[in-house]
Amino acid sequence: MTRYLILVLLFLGTQLSAQNNINHLTATIIGSGSPKYNTERSGPSVLITYKNTQILVDMGNGTQANLNKNNTKIKMLDGLLFTHHHLDHNEEFAPIFIQSLLGGNKIIIAGPKQTASIVDNILDIYEEDIAYRLSKSDRSLNDVLSNFKNKNLTENTPFYIGDIKVSYTLVNHTIETLAYRFDVGDESIVISGDLTYSESLPILAKNADYLIMDSGGAIAAGSKRNATNNKINKQSTKEKAHVNLTESSKMAKEANTKNLVLTHFTFATIDEEATTTQIRENYNNTVLYAQDLMVITCNDSIVENNKTQVDPKQLSEINTPNSVPNFANMLKRMDDNRDGKISKTEAKGKLKENFTNRDKNNDGYITEDELSKRNQ
Repeated sequence: MTRYLILVLLFLGTQLSAQNNINHLTATIIGSGSPKYNTERSGPSVLITYKNTQILVDMGNGTQANLNKNNTKIKMLDGLLFTHHHLDHNEEFAPIFIQSLLGGNKIIIAGPKQTASIVDNILDIYEEDIAYRLSKSDRSLNDVLSNFKNKNLTENTPFYIGDIKVSYTLVNHTIETLAYRFDVGDESIVISGDLTYSESLPILAKNADYLIMDSGGAIAAGSKRNATNNKINKQSTKEKAHVNLTESSKMAKEANTKNLVLTHFTFATIDEEATTTQIRENYNNTVLYAQDLMVITCNDSIVENNKTQVDPKQLSEINTPNSVPNFANMLKRMDDNRDGKISKTEAKGKLKENFTNRDKNNDGYITEDELSKRNQ
């Protein structure tokens, strides 16, 4: 009976939390990966929501699958935005756009140059297919063409999608790339896109609640990285595509953003302690590490994989260099079935890598006692 009541309370708490999040500006990391295929990380994509407004930024490989896991219907999207037109950021745009046309929703499509021509090309290539599918509901392509607005963003003029104000700026990358800022009242979220050090980004992200940034320079678990790889090299003539940790932490500091969220990882597991140590050379606020379906809300709550709610301050404590892991915080992050211990399938990051060594009695679970013995 007690277990049943606990489950009911957890369900009600989740429902209340979800309802509360609707009334705050929220970012869901649909994909936290990169061009390198990874079964644990889909390609780059972030869903920005506020009340009934939903804006999808970038549409990398796996976006549709994770939108489905997130219970987000494509026909309910209000905006499709691009940071830039590298394939890993737009490869699922065509099916998403066509589904949007078939769904009949009003939508804004915007991004850097080539955005309008990409839309026109999709309509040209798939005209017969779209027409066939629309005919099943007695509609034609002409009936739905007025449902979307399609534009290249060139003038740095803010615009609105629903109640969300969208601002943008050019940042440095190998092709034309935009960073976006989303504002509702005093809540704000910024997405950097891929970039190298850009003076424009801290201006756009000034005092933002969350800065979701390219994770260039992040350290993979188990790797040995020389800190000099993350120093700004002003003498190199080779064109760079991504920031290093010195550059990302410097921009976050200059922006005075409350939380820095690293994403666009080329590997599954991050050495968060080593990465955070280097970031702390410039930036002292909360550092978070994105994972697919992590929900970030401007009421200072984090939901990882739609399951566990965490306060950013707790994550900051977890990521503080040289700190001893806190088992209560680890349970909040990993104990999906709420049994008070962590199984190998629930374990994440360095705990998962070292699971066998920490599971002292070899029963397939890590308990608080076993973790305490390890830290004594």
